[in-house]
Amino acid sequence: MTQMSSITQKYQLSVVSGGRPILPGINNATSCQKNISVLVHDQQGIIVPFNNQIRIYSLETRQCIKTLKYANSPVLSTIFDNKKLSQKIYIVGIMLGDITVKDENLRQKEKLITIFTNFGQVIVLNYKGKLIDSPKLYQLELDSEKDESLLKVFDNGKELKIMTTLSSNGSLFDYKLSSLKFPEISTSSLTETVKLTESEIFTNIVLSAWSKDENVFTLLYKDINDNNQRHILVQSIFSKSMKKDIALESVLHVSQNTKNNQNVNSRFVSTMAIDNSASQLALGFASGVISIINLSDLQNRLLKWHIDSVLSLCFTDDGSYLLSGGWEKVLLFWQLSTNTQQFLPRLNGVVVDIQNEGKFYTLSLQMTENQSSSDYELIVLNSADLTSKLSVTGPLPIFNSPIRDTTHPTSVIKSNTQINVSKKKHKRKLLKSARQDFTTIIEMNPQTKQLYIPHLSTLQTFDFYKNEQTCLQFLTDGMNNTMGKVREELSIRDPEVQNIKITNDGNWLISYEVDFPPEDLMSSKDISHILKFWTHDETDPNQWVLRTKVLNPHGRSTPITNIKVAPISVDNGVGCITTDNNGGMKYWAFDSMEKNWCLKKLLIPNFTNFSNSVSLGWSRDGSLIFHGFDDKLQIIDFDNFKRVDLNINDTDNNDLTMTGEFTMDSEIQAVKMIGEKNLIIATKTSLNVIDLLLGKIINGFDLYPYVNGVYKNGHLDRLISCDDKSEKMAIVINEQVKDTNGKNTLDYKSHIIIFNSDLTQQLDAFTHDEYISWISWNHDTDFIFVDIQSRFGIVGTTVNTEMADEANREDILDGIANNNINNTNSINNNNTNNNSSIIEPSSEQTTSTSDSYLNKLKELSRKKTNININGEPKSSELNGDAMEIEEEIISGNRKSDKGINMNSFTNMFENIQNVPMETLFDSVMKALS
Repeated sequence: MTQMSSITQKYQLSVVSGGRPILPGINNATSCQKNISVLVHDQQGIIVPFNNQIRIYSLETRQCIKTLKYANSPVLSTIFDNKKLSQKIYIVGIMLGDITVKDENLRQKEKLITIFTNFGQVIVLNYKGKLIDSPKLYQLELDSEKDESLLKVFDNGKELKIMTTLSSNGSLFDYKLSSLKFPEISTSSLTETVKLTESEIFTNIVLSAWSKDENVFTLLYKDINDNNQRHILVQSIFSKSMKKDIALESVLHVSQNTKNNQNVNSRFVSTMAIDNSASQLALGFASGVISIINLSDLQNRLLKWHIDSVLSLCFTDDGSYLLSGGWEKVLLFWQLSTNTQQFLPRLNGVVVDIQNEGKFYTLSLQMTENQSSSDYELIVLNSADLTSKLSVTGPLPIFNSPIRDTTHPTSVIKSNTQINVSKKKHKRKLLKSARQDFTTIIEMNPQTKQLYIPHLSTLQTFDFYKNEQTCLQFLTDGMNNTMGKVREELSIRDPEVQNIKITNDGNWLISYEVDFPPEDLMSSKDISHILKFWTHDETDPNQWVLRTKVLNPHGRSTPITNIKVAPISVDNGVGCITTDNNGGMKYWAFDSMEKNWCLKKLLIPNFTNFSNSVSLGWSRDGSLIFHGFDDKLQIIDFDNFKRVDLNINDTDNNDLTMTGEFTMDSEIQAVKMIGEKNLIIATKTSLNVIDLLLGKIINGFDLYPYVNGVYKNGHLDRLISCDDKSEKMAIVINEQVKDTNGKNTLDYKSHIIIFNSDLTQQLDAFTHDEYISWISWNHDTDFIFVDIQSRFGIVGTTVNTEMADEANREDILDGIANNNINNTNSINNNNTNNNSSIIEPSSEQTTSTSDSYLNKLKELSRKKTNININGEPKSSELNGDAMEIEEEIISGNRKSDKGINMNSFTNMFENIQNVPMETLFDSVMKALS
C-alpha cells in the first residue's frame, strides 16, 4: 500500500541549482564598473559569479562546463551563507591564478583563481578540479568601525594595490588606496590575516572608474575646500607619473553650465570611463548627453543620441571607439574620429555595464520591467561581427512584492516613482509592511520536467536539471517586444501574463494575460482580460505557437481568478476550467472537429457577492469538481455542471440531506485533491482534510499565526503541493526572523513539512535558510521549490552526490498549534512512534479509479441511513478495528488531545434542521470533552 511505504521513505532537502548572476558594482552606487566576470586564460570560456556559486561557461558550446557551489565547500558555505552579519557578503573580484604567490610562473593561471569578497576574504580555488576541502584563505585587515569594504584589486604583475571604501555622509564614500603584500611563508592556521599599507585617502567620492589595463583611475568627488564643488581626479595607480585634478565646471559645455532647473539633468553625471592611455575621459549625464574630454588640453565635445540617463560607458583598447548603453536597450558604437554611430538594438534589458575583453564585449543587462527583484543577463559578443557567443541568466520569477535586495538604475523619469526609491526607504517599507507575500508562479511540464516561469510579458523556459534557460519568448504584444521604452513611455504598462497552466500531456500551454490601456483616457479603466491557448512549434519544440485567443472570456472587465487543467480521464487531459470573481465557471476543451479550443460547459454565476478567493480541485476520475469561493466549498458534478445535492430518506422517515457544500472558518486559499477520497482545504486560519466518503472534516491544524493577512488571496496555493503517486503533501510555512530585541528583521527562514494523505502523520520536516516562494511536485518522487534568491531546491528521497544536503530539523512543528479534529493520533505522538500501524480501510471504503465519485457519495449516503440518531450503526457492515474507528469518527466519540477552533463545530451545524436540541447539546459536550 502506498501509504505504508511513505513511512519508510526518508526525505532529504538540498539546494541544487538556480541562483542569479551578480553585479557587485550594483551594491555601490559610486562604482561605474558593475560586472566582474573574467575570461579564462585561453579566452575560450568565461567565469561568472552567482549569488550561490561560481560558474564557468564555454564560449564554443554556450554551455556551463564547471560549477563551484558554495554549499559543497565548508569554507565557502561558512563565508557566503553567514547571516549573522549585518551586511551581505559577496564576491567583488576574480583574478586568474594564485596572486598570493609572488612568482609569476607559479601562479598557475590555467587551474587556479583568486576571489575577493567585500569583507576582505581572499580565497584561492582550483576551478578545473573538485572543490578542495581547505582552500587557501586570507583575511585582509579592514577597519570594521568605519565599515571598510573592499571594492577593487589592481595587479600589474609586480605589485598589488587595493581600493577600499569607508562610510561617509549620505550616499558618498571615502576611498582608500592601499598596498597589499601576502606573506611568502604560509602559516599553519586556516585563515591568515594580511595587513595593508595605506597609500592615500580620497574623500566625498561621487563616482569612480578605472582604465581597462588597470593602470589609471579617475574619481569624481566634492571638494570641501572649494565650496563642495565637483572635481575630477585622474591618477596613476602604481606610479606617480600622472595626477591631474580638474574642476568639473571648467570642462562642462556652455549649455550644461546653465543654472536653471530645466537643465539640472544635463549637469548630473551618471557614469564615466577613461581610456588606457589616460588621454580621453567620457562623462555620461542623466540627460542622455555624453561629453568627451581631451585631458591634454581639456577640450570637450558632446555626443547626443540617448534620451534618458547614460548608464554605461567603455573605451576600446586603442581608444578609437566608445561604447555606450542605457534605458533604450541599445548598444551604441561611437567612432570618435568621425562621431558616426552604429547600433545593436533589441536587447533584452537595460544596458547597465559594458566591458571590453579584447576580442569580446561583455554586456550586463537588467530586466527593469520586473519591479520585484533585480534580474540580470550577461551577454558575450564577438567584437568583430557582434554575434552573440553566450547568454547567461538565472531563473526570472516575478514575486508578488519587491524583495529586499531590489535595485534599479538611475532614471530622469519622475512619473515612474518605483525606479527611484532608495534602498533605505525600501527597507523601511518592508519592515513596516504587514503582508510579506513574496510568492511566485511557476509551472512544470509533466512530460519534459521543464519549468515555465512567466516574466511579465515574456515566458522563460528553464531546465531545472541542466540549470539553464532554454528559451525566453514574448507571449503578449507590447512595446518591449520591438524596442526599449524611454521617458514617458516608461509609464505605459505592457500586457502582463497573470497565470499559466500546462496540460497533462505537455503539449498545450494555457496563458491568461491582462492588457492595460494608456492612462489619462476615458477608457483607462477598461482592462482587457485575454485567455490564450498555445501549442508547440513543429520546428522548435521550445517555442509556443498561438492557436486560440479569447478576449474577455468571462465578460467585459471580469478577471479570471483561477485555472484548473483537466485530468487525463477527461478529454485526454486537453481541457481546463476557468473561474471568475462572481462564482462563474467555464470548461474549455480542444475540439478535434473544429481543430480549435471551444467553450464546452458553462456554470452561470449564482453568488450574490464578489470574491477573489477562488480555488479549484478536480477528482482523478474527473466526475467531481471542487469549487472554493470565499469561505464556501461546493462540489460540482462535472457531467451536468451542477452542484451535488442529495436528499435521502432513511427507514425511520428521517430526512438526511447530503449537500455538496461546506462552510469553512475563513476564506478558502487552496483546494488540493490527494488520493481517492481526501480533499485538502487551506483557509486563512487553518489546514483541513475532508473525507469525501464520510462527507466531513476529519483533521485540521491551526495556521492563523502563519498565514492570516500575510498572503494575497489564493497565493497560499503556491506553497502547498501534493504527490499524486505516493499520496503525500508538502506545505511551506515562511517565518520572519527577529533580532535579539524581538523586532522583525529583513531576514527569513522557512519550514517544509511533509504529511501523509489525511494529515495524521508528519513524515518529515525541514528548515530552509530563506523565504520559499513556490513548491511543487515534480511528477516523480520529489518536491522542488524556489526561494527569493532564485535558488532551486529539492525535497526528495533520492539526492544526487553533487547536491548539498541541508540540516534536517525535526523540531519545527513545536510552534504550530495542533488542532486535531477527530484525529486518530496526534502529530506529536506520531513523531515519537513513526512505526505505528496504519489501519487499512475496508473494501467498502476503498474507491477504485474506474468508479464514479458521485456514485460512491450516493452509496455512502445510503449507508448513512443505517445509522441511528445517536450515531450507533444498525448493522455491522464494517469489521474489526476498521469498523470501530469508522464508528468513532461518525459518532464523534474519538478520543484525542485536541484544541478547539472554528472548525470544531463545522460539521455539527450542517444538518441542524433535522437534529433535536438534546442531540445538539450532546454533540457540543462531546466536542468539548
